[in-house]
Amino acid sequence: MKKTVLSLICIVLTAGAVYTYNSQTSEPTVTQVPSQQDTQIDTDSARDTFDYFLSGLGEADIDTLREHFRSYNAQQATAYQFDEDLFERFIQYRAALRDLDPGNINQLDADALRQLNDQLIQAQLQFFSYEEQQRLFAEENLQRDLTLRKLELKQQTQDQEAYLSAWQQELDNLPPVMQESYRNASLLAQLQSTQSMDPQERYLNQQALVGPEAADRLAQLSQKRAAYQTQLDEYFEQREMILADSGMASAEQQFALETLRNNTFTTSQRRRVKALESMRDTQGGQSID
Repeated sequence: MKKTVLSLICIVLTAGAVYTYNSQTSEPTVTQVPSQQDTQIDTDSARDTFDYFLSGLGEADIDTLREHFRSYNAQQATAYQFDEDLFERFIQYRAALRDLDPGNINQLDADALRQLNDQLIQAQLQFFSYEEQQRLFAEENLQRDLTLRKLELKQQTQDQEAYLSAWQQELDNLPPVMQESYRNASLLAQLQSTQSMDPQERYLNQQALVGPEAADRLAQLSQKRAAYQTQLDEYFEQREMILADSGMASAEQQFALETLRNNTFTTSQRRRVKALESMRDTQGGQSID
């Protein structure tokens, strides 16, 4: 519920990172979880990189994601490395957001939402300096401020025409860089909203938003992710059948599982699959050791 609330009022604009499709045939690095295969690590900014690695939460635990980030960071030239302490504080900040409980989002008025926004700003300043806050959150804070301003204008104006006029004036008063940031944030939100559509409708909407070339790349990436997820689901279904076969000795199960894994995945994929197996076995209380 809390995650839904934060999303609804644009508290954290993390549709996850926007991934770029990698059409090359190189194997994914060891710093990515399975769903990030065939994507490039987002290095446009520290915030984008932090979000990219943390988007793997659920497929891997937070300690594993920390190690992924550190391993990737260590491979970079010194001038291009990210601040690992800043990353750790970003993790702590994300955890602190879970303590924000605004109640029923549908019953909050503009004043209550403004108060919630103030709590977010205070949480940011608890973990970051003002300069760091601007680097990490300037765009999402602007998006949230504008969303709140929209609500206020809707309450203050008498009809749709007056509201649209007042809203356009708000946008025109922003500096050019902030106008561009708002447009980018709005585009990301619109792209995210297409994910619930059927493939054809999603493609047409994405084509209208970003053009045919980018829409083609997004469609290809979506297809590859879906295919990999299907492959993964089928593998775990067969794996469960092997584990449930009481007629097989432990050594036979181990051999059958190893054969199934080798026949289903590439060498680099197998490293990630083993990590997923370990997580599933721990959560389900089942072990093949």
